[in-house]
Amino acid sequence: MSTDEERIKFLLQMHTSYWNNISRAEDACWKMMAAYTALIAGLSFSIPTIGYVGFLAIFIPFSFMSVNISLNANLWFLRNIGLISNLEKEFLRDKDYDYLIPKSWGEKYPFLNTEPWWIFTVVYFSVCLVVTVLMSQKISCAEQVFVGLLFLVCLFLTILYGEKMRNRYEKFKAHAPGRSLK
Repeated sequence: MSTDEERIKFLLQMHTSYWNNISRAEDACWKMMAAYTALIAGLSFSIPTIGYVGFLAIFIPFSFMSVNISLNANLWFLRNIGLISNLEKEFLRDKDYDYLIPKSWGEKYPFLNTEPWWIFTVVYFSVCLVVTVLMSQKISCAEQVFVGLLFLVCLFLTILYGEKMRNRYEKFKAHAPGRSLK
């Protein structure tokens, strides 16, 4: 086998691996959604024992952890899509774009995109916000302050983490742009 044939075989193997990575990430996100739903159900049954503050003290950090897992999955998805795009640019001829695949599929996605990871992020955050507001009406003022501070600390840490993920992706795009499409 020639060196060129070995290279092509290797690149095709990489292409397959990147798509498999995306599938595994999607599976992990759906498993996270199942775990999150189970957490809410389990905590709901435990309210008589742990109270509303106990519920929120567990629920809020896990909600933001779920947001962070979605942000991380988004980063890995974008990384793999970017690598797939770079590999396709190596294999495909210019005339193959808008014939075999749309030209736009050869471009890099922005960090904030319409992929499922952002839907998960928004859902986890929205559920957390709504449940926190609704349950805060059932607790004392001092407990509301604790819950509010917990929410704000988790929100702040999540924003920092999201910014870190966005910066990592921008560095990836800058250092692995692939050849440009004509």
